[in-house]
Amino acid sequence: MGNIKHLFIVNPVAGNGIAMKMTGTIHKLFKELKLKYQDISYEIVYTKEEGHATQIARKYSSMGDYRIYAVGGDGTLNEVLNGMMGSSSSLGCIPGGSGNDFIKSLVETFDRRRILMNTVLGQVEEIDVPSVDGRYFINIASMGFDASVVNNVEKWKNMKYLPNKFAYLASVVDTAKDFQNLSLKIVVDGKEILTEAFMVAIANAKYYGGGIKIAPEADYKDGLLDVLLVRDITRAKIMKFLPKAIPGKHMGLEEVTLLRGKKIDLYSDEPVFVNIDGELEARREAHFVMGEKKVKFIVPRNTF
Repeated sequence: MGNIKHLFIVNPVAGNGIAMKMTGTIHKLFKELKLKYQDISYEIVYTKEEGHATQIARKYSSMGDYRIYAVGGDGTLNEVLNGMMGSSSSLGCIPGGSGNDFIKSLVETFDRRRILMNTVLGQVEEIDVPSVDGRYFINIASMGFDASVVNNVEKWKNMKYLPNKFAYLASVVDTAKDFQNLSLKIVVDGKEILTEAFMVAIANAKYYGGGIKIAPEADYKDGLLDVLLVRDITRAKIMKFLPKAIPGKHMGLEEVTLLRGKKIDLYSDEPVFVNIDGELEARREAHFVMGEKKVKFIVPRNTF
């Protein structure tokens, strides 16, 4: 433990200041660890702009083997991942954002301080890392209604008297008023599907949208992407579908189809939002690949 280099990359604006508050907990934890491991060392570096976490992770991982912890939301985790891929360093996730969905696939109890301690003391395992058009992602990418909800959610997060945890649900109701199903061509390992779709999720892990268990059967170590295709959801059905989707009990619905594959291509007639680990891009097509590359991930101790 003492010889390991620990680097915390903190996004100071994540979670409306949650990540910044976590730095105090980091200092306290390492003060306690120093009593047992006298030569233990750590460093905290703060991001200054979008993309900066990737630059920091690339710089440090090129200098040696680090445990690099992304302190922020899933977007920060994605940036750090893309900076350190191909190196011998290990990636850790310290939830400091408002969503923090990827870590929910690894822990039973969402407790930020406990996750911090258990991750610093955790073991390294190799997990799958898919890519979309050359950019790595670790959790879930999606196109359709849910991506439109993410695009719309910021205005609700800025509502003074609305807690962040309710912003996503408020955006669901608001987005449903005008949403139109997508005309898509989906190609999964060479098999082509032409369809009208409410949404498509390409999943390496289970959760998104602040805790919605959209892909309950996804496994980040099986070498496959789960493709969740949801069709025939009208506005009237959305509020019936969502309560089932939150705990992951929607897979038996006739509107839901599950496919699995290593190469998935999505084509839309119109430019639409694609949500990649919580970050949005507008495009007409997206190409997903589950290759052979993996990342060394620090799995919190005392998990499943």
